[in-house]
Amino acid sequence: MFNKVKKLILAFIILIILYVSITMEHHQMNQITSEIMINDPWIRLAPTNASVLGLFMQINNNTNNDIKLLSVNSSDYKSIELHRTVAQDDMMKMVKQKFMIIPAKGKLHLKPGSWHIMLISPKLVLHKGDIVMIELIFDNGLTKIVHAEVRTGKKTIDNHHSIMHE
Repeated sequence: MFNKVKKLILAFIILIILYVSITMEHHQMNQITSEIMINDPWIRLAPTNASVLGLFMQINNNTNNDIKLLSVNSSDYKSIELHRTVAQDDMMKMVKQKFMIIPAKGKLHLKPGSWHIMLISPKLVLHKGDIVMIELIFDNGLTKIVHAEVRTGKKTIDNHHSIMHE
């Protein structure tokens, strides 16, 4: 009888240890995936012959450290570049960036006329409402997959001919 009680107690302790271990692992996985939160990813609808499209979103960094967005991938485009629109000599220029910093406990808002991602040479013609899968790669080892909706966006710069790419 005493051996059965010992075995039951030992089995109960093992179950508790297993439960705590699984709970901690689940918490750590949730913590890793919530380090970076992506909100409202979208691609600006463009004419069917457009060779470049803009990708926009808000990236929230919930950590105590700055995190860099290093690159973006999608099999639907020949190449993808990180860009920032800046004023220079009374002109607006789109300047290619090596990375984008998302400040600790802060956010980076990618929007027309500011920080954005250039999707170059689309392999498919996109229509309003289409969803495009995009992979974001960060310097902390995290990779996020987002599903960006194609939609119309407000024009933020009155004369698009005054924008130069660098």
